[in-house]
Amino acid sequence: MLLAWTHAEAARPEFFVFDNGVGRGSWTPTQQAQTLKELGYDGISYNYTTPEDLAAWQKAFGAAGLKIYGLYVHTYIDRPEAFDPRLPEAIRLMKGTPTTLWITVQKPKVASADDESKAVAVVQRVTDLAKSSGVQVALYGHANFYVEHALDSARIVGKANRSNLGASINLCHEYMSNVGGNLDAAVKAVASKATRVSINGVDLAGKNYITRLDQGDFDMVGYLQTLQAAGYRGPIGLQAYNVPGDTRENLAANIATWRRIAAQVDERAPKAPAQNVLTAAETKAGWRLLFDGRTTDGWKGFAKPAFPAQGWVVEDGTIKGLGTKGGDIITTATFGDFEFAWDWRLSYRGNSGIKYFVDEARGNEGGAIGHEYQTIDDDNYVVMALNERQKTGAWYDCIPAQKKAARPVGEWNTSRLVVKGTIVEHWLNGTLVLRYDLTSAEAAAGVATSKFKDVKGYADKIRTPILLQDHDTVVWFRNLKVRELR
Repeated sequence: MLLAWTHAEAARPEFFVFDNGVGRGSWTPTQQAQTLKELGYDGISYNYTTPEDLAAWQKAFGAAGLKIYGLYVHTYIDRPEAFDPRLPEAIRLMKGTPTTLWITVQKPKVASADDESKAVAVVQRVTDLAKSSGVQVALYGHANFYVEHALDSARIVGKANRSNLGASINLCHEYMSNVGGNLDAAVKAVASKATRVSINGVDLAGKNYITRLDQGDFDMVGYLQTLQAAGYRGPIGLQAYNVPGDTRENLAANIATWRRIAAQVDERAPKAPAQNVLTAAETKAGWRLLFDGRTTDGWKGFAKPAFPAQGWVVEDGTIKGLGTKGGDIITTATFGDFEFAWDWRLSYRGNSGIKYFVDEARGNEGGAIGHEYQTIDDDNYVVMALNERQKTGAWYDCIPAQKKAARPVGEWNTSRLVVKGTIVEHWLNGTLVLRYDLTSAEAAAGVATSKFKDVKGYADKIRTPILLQDHDTVVWFRNLKVRELR
């Protein structure tokens, strides 16, 4: 599943999704489990219905090797039955599983002076039932319930004083309860006592507090850093209530974004590995950096005198393309026979590439014309249907990659481009995925059947800058380095 965080003090949290984002009521448990397994999630959290349903969920997710992280259950402080009378059956089914009973405390219809003591008593009762089966309980804060937010959850947990009971922090409900302005302080107070946390995209400007994870303006990387620094070490759940769009598409976008933001937490850690540096051996071998991690020195816009004023930024030691029509960028230096290495990361449905054999006098409004080492979200790109010559590692539109070696979208990839004489090699994550000879019949046939067939001199080897492509989607580059070959 997901890799360990690189810094010593914590492992990358396991990542699961609420069933409201996995076809609740329309998908079978097997369909839910198989889809989450395929996409790379660690599991799911379900809304409690019946013990029979729980047994079916357990069977499907056990077969897929995934976990059920939570069973979401309502409790009441103003009803004769404080919770579903069959809940004890469900709790017994949870024995020996990683499932936490995730309970809410509903607000009474008529408030009274003893509501607090009633809430504590109900929580204690459920928690004691769970303890008999070795089950952990987390108290879920929900806007407009008696327990609304993280500080409410921690307060009741403290008063209930049970060893198998922990608090929760649910990002959307912090804002929906109108306490989002105090989020950092709440996290610092509650995180070490929490056993479950849920996140989602948040559009603060639009006051939409549940969006897809790749949408909105909330600093999720900073939030995860705060959680980690405050001592939270449990799994992270994805809230997806009422998020519009296709279910599978949303799941794919969310897991890609999770990979990216979790990696960014790694990259900001004090003990994270250094980037954009050369080892002594690399320096001795003739490598030199094309990006220092801080400035855009040595780069400019394609067919422009200077670096673009918009569309590209330096962020967290990367050159980041914002996908806002900043245009392609190129090195101010040019190369003949060379080896170029770089790390790259795409956003969901991202599209970019590295171009070489580029002439600034040859191009159009769509950007530079040259040979392209293609990098694209092969599985999710929808602007057009991709053929094999348009997928990652290919000489774009001419010769397809011979092997698949790309990592899941959102994760870093490492590539190398080698140009020596008339031979060109594309490497991806340590695998040679394409080797072609500029003078070969294969190359000639590829060009003749490509959209470049009428471009004069397209197949020729020329001295070239290295170009990073802006293709209207977000992309990151780092560790760009080159050495000239003799």
